[in-house]
Amino acid sequence: MAENYDESAVDKNDALVERVAARLRTPEHVHPSFEKRVMEKVLAEGTALYPKRSLSGSWWRTERVFRLTPLTGLALAAGIAAVIAVSSVAVGARISARSQGTSRAAASVRADTVQLVRFVFVDPRAERVELVGDFNEWARGSTQLKRSGAPGVWAVSVPLSPGRHEYAFIINGSRWVADPLAVKSSDDFGTESSVIRVGPAGNSAT
Repeated sequence: MAENYDESAVDKNDALVERVAARLRTPEHVHPSFEKRVMEKVLAEGTALYPKRSLSGSWWRTERVFRLTPLTGLALAAGIAAVIAVSSVAVGARISARSQGTSRAAASVRADTVQLVRFVFVDPRAERVELVGDFNEWARGSTQLKRSGAPGVWAVSVPLSPGRHEYAFIINGSRWVADPLAVKSSDDFGTESSVIRVGPAGNSAT
């Protein structure tokens, strides 16, 4: 069956679509306070999901489902390894055992082959936060996170060579924390760490 089309209406629709598309193509300029506001929101959501509670006993062994909110997903997509929930195990000799088997190859990597990866830890109770991993030989005290402005938010940027890296956080010098949103890896003692994969130059870390 033949139909009659109003060409002027079609032209108007095309013009409207083009105006909308043009707005969508326009680059968005992020306000300098964007990261601070994002992390404040992440902290608020983390506190609501995981209120203060004792970390003793078998809580950290319990299987749990961690919910990744759109806001937290945005933070991760921006190259941030964010920790909201915490679990703990004894630190002590386990770090020494890990450091003995750690490759020293990262120390000799040329500067132009690394990427800067930002690690963020969120915990309003933390007084000191350290980052340990195969990239610093699991050495305590070598990579300290600093307060990033928002309450309870700690951050540090670390140059990493492309490839697979394992990491964890040490809180207040005694609590070992793996990232619940990252892939897990366990050593011979059953201690969990987190895994991050850094792509070649020009690609984002995953």
